[in-house]
Amino acid sequence: MYFRDIPGKSEEKRALIQAVNDDKIPHAQMMLGRAGSGSLPLALAVAAYILCTNRDATDSCGACPSCIKAHKYAHPDLHFAFPVVKQSGLKRDETSSNSWLKEWRSALAERPYMDITSWQSVMGAENSQPNINKKECLDIVHKLGMKSFESRHKVLILWLPEYLGKEGNRLLKLIEEPAPDTVIIMVANRQEDILNTIISRVQITKVSPFSIEEVAAVLQADHAVESATARQIAVMADSNLGRAIDMVSGQHTDYSTALFDWIRTAYKMEPVGLQQWVDEAARWGREGQKNFLDYSLHFFREYIFWQLSGSSEVRLSRAEQETATKMKQIIDIPKAEKIVLLLDKAYAAVVRNANVKILLTADSMKLAYIMRGIDHQPPLYEV
Repeated sequence: MYFRDIPGKSEEKRALIQAVNDDKIPHAQMMLGRAGSGSLPLALAVAAYILCTNRDATDSCGACPSCIKAHKYAHPDLHFAFPVVKQSGLKRDETSSNSWLKEWRSALAERPYMDITSWQSVMGAENSQPNINKKECLDIVHKLGMKSFESRHKVLILWLPEYLGKEGNRLLKLIEEPAPDTVIIMVANRQEDILNTIISRVQITKVSPFSIEEVAAVLQADHAVESATARQIAVMADSNLGRAIDMVSGQHTDYSTALFDWIRTAYKMEPVGLQQWVDEAARWGREGQKNFLDYSLHFFREYIFWQLSGSSEVRLSRAEQETATKMKQIIDIPKAEKIVLLLDKAYAAVVRNANVKILLTADSMKLAYIMRGIDHQPPLYEV
């Protein structure tokens, strides 16, 4: 990945390039940005820039032996760690990033803006919860404790440290006092899910989302999408470049139908219909359920913005806006705010491995009470 291949991000690129050229590379840094914001491509670009032996003022050369290997993600001094699931033939505690390295390199080459759901699909593990386990942490310590093979620096890209959990404590000493010329680059989406002891030991680079125009331009230039359609997809994808590309290629899951079915069935208070909906949602897998709740939060936040402002720039598709217009009759702003709170708590519960069938059954009742304005609804659960 080259800096020039990443749209926008002029401030982020300038800071990263200057640090390398001034020989002031942070020994541990974190690219913090939501999925599809370009944080992983930035990490890949700066890693290649660090390892390049003939870099220019703005990018890696692409021609030196180090670049040829780095841009294929196969440089012996470029290491990766990322969430994985059990691989066939191995026990879970024996499985690490090394077990999935071939698939990882292919995925990076094809979809550098991928999110965790896309990566799970590559692993064929939509219903399994990935993590970064003890073996991975021990492997990281071992790899970074060795001398570099070819380059002056050793570089580790640790994708999604949110999946470390408490195992992250095994890396604290390494992060705080790595071997000389060792660079650790973490790529994270959600700071609140990372140990504070890790956050306090890294230099954070906040990666802003792409603009609608930047996403639309990529769709036009790289995927031959017509201008108006490209902008509409960029809006629907909420500036998530990876999601926008998936929508163009037909790989994106549209959760709008599931959300609107849930709303209609809950409002009618149909027990059989709600149970069927909950059973279907339980089959999506943990990441699919998180994506559904994430989409639902996006919809209702945009819905509130639309009701308050009346703006035509709301980030909803035409079909979503038509549904929002109908919903206005039964869901006012106070009710929408309660629904956002409900969804936010549900997301936190799913992250903590709550029983999804029990969770969504209870939340379906609460959703019905909110929409019907019933005051004596059960209290929202605590997580």
